[in-house]
This record gives sequence, structure tokens and C-alpha cells, in this order.
Amino acid sequence: MNITDSEMVRAKGIPAPQYFNEKTGRFEPITGRNGANAFIEKGRVVKDYFEGRETVTKTYDTPMFGFGIVNDGVADLTFTINGMQIPVRENEGWDDLFEPFTTVTINATGPFRAVVRE
Repeated sequence: MNITDSEMVRAKGIPAPQYFNEKTGRFEPITGRNGANAFIEKGRVVKDYFEGRETVTKTYDTPMFGFGIVNDGVADLTFTINGMQIPVRENEGWDDLFEPFTTVTINATGPFRAVVRE
């Protein structure tokens, strides 16, 4: 179901605080700690951590939004997300959000540490 075909959640006939869950195709009540709305910013939930010393491509089943890498080597490396190739100089790091992506490629000849976030 899409958002225009779904019934809103009501409490005593009045629309309750809610959001549309794209995975279930339904509106769901907003609940959080002590009655507050819960909010998790896209690109902040860690889904993968890996280390390496050579070129690697990682592919994910669901869209990811955040990526961070530390170049522990003595040579520059590059990573590619959504066709954008970004260099990371030796002993430097990079951490940012992107348009949704399912693949990241790291071209390296020395050690690095990387994290991928949903």
C-alpha cells in the first residue's frame, strides 16, 4: 500500500501522532521515551565496520546513507559512492552523509578502517 491509500491511526476519532512506515505500507503511532517522539537521523546507525589493506567493494541489500573511513597508510586511497570518487590522504579521515547508496568501493594499497551507516 502507498501513503495515499492507507488509513491514518486515530485515537478517540482524532488522528494520533503518526508516521508512514514504507516497509509495512501503514501509518504507525509515534512512540518514544516518556511520550516524546523518537527520531533517528538517517546515516547515523552503524550497519557495517571493516578493515583492509587492499581494494574492496562492499554491497548492501538496503540503502545506506553514511560512510566514514580512516586512512592509516602512507599512501593516498580513494573511495567511490554513487559514482563519486573521493580521495583520502595518508593519515587522514573522511566522514559524511550521501544520497542513498548500496555499493562502496575502496581503492587502497595500505591499511584503512571504514564504517557504513544506514
